Amino acid sequence: MRSELALAALLALVWAAPAFAADAPVVEARLKFISTTRPLVGIGLAHGKKAEGLVIPTDMFSDEVVYRGPARLELVELNTVAKPAETKIPAEEKGAAKPPRGVKAREPSHEFVSAGKPPIAWIDLPKSIGPSHLILLVTPGKENGILAINDVPGSFPPGSNRYLNLCGFPVVAKLPSGEQTIPPGGAKVMRPGAKDNDYYGLQIVAREDAGERPLFSTRIFHMETVRKLYLIIPVPGADGRADVREVEDRPPSAKGQTLTPTAPKGAR
Repeated sequence: MRSELALAALLALVWAAPAFAADAPVVEARLKFISTTRPLVGIGLAHGKKAEGLVIPTDMFSDEVVYRGPARLELVELNTVAKPAETKIPAEEKGAAKPPRGVKAREPSHEFVSAGKPPIAWIDLPKSIGPSHLILLVTPGKENGILAINDVPGSFPPGSNRYLNLCGFPVVAKLPSGEQTIPPGGAKVMRPGAKDNDYYGLQIVAREDAGERPLFSTRIFHMETVRKLYLIIPVPGADGRADVREVEDRPPSAKGQTLTPTAPKGAR
């Protein structure tokens, strides 16, 4: 009797697994990627048997990716393979008119496929109503490798700076427009208080009982069309020290990237 019950329970689990996969939701998100270590190439998002390549820089935001697919987003290593040659039928044989003369763009001779290795980084995207807007910081080898920052439209507009404190202690950002204390793991958005196409001074300090300890100081060229993210990162092995990295997000190009990974079969 016990063996029959065990077999019945096992069969129930086997039948339930596909049903669960079929109910997996599809999420939508508008994403921009930044690498916190080195420029990342030869990677991308796999969907089905194909994949779309990404280039993730360190000093600027990636092109925007319009994502629609499983909530678990995975960055994987890619291989390039030659596309099979297509047999072209002359237009005369197909009864079609001759195409107009002119310069034609060459069809790509290669395509991307997943290298079949474990993902280098992953994140579970929010299952919200409507698309999420996120900035994804990619650090392969650190936990799941991706830290998401909300990028709600209007919250971080062009001409402003966003300061993200990844240190374990509070810091203060000082600009002509004023100063803001940024707690550990926190972020602040500030306008610098400078004119377009002009320079201004930026200081980032740590406040201690003995006073202020400088962490970063420079002059910045301000452009109203550009927004900047400042990553305040602790220096490994140096207690209380921090490195500051400036990452620019310039106006979007006329054509961005649209990636639509294949959703699980039967997904909503």
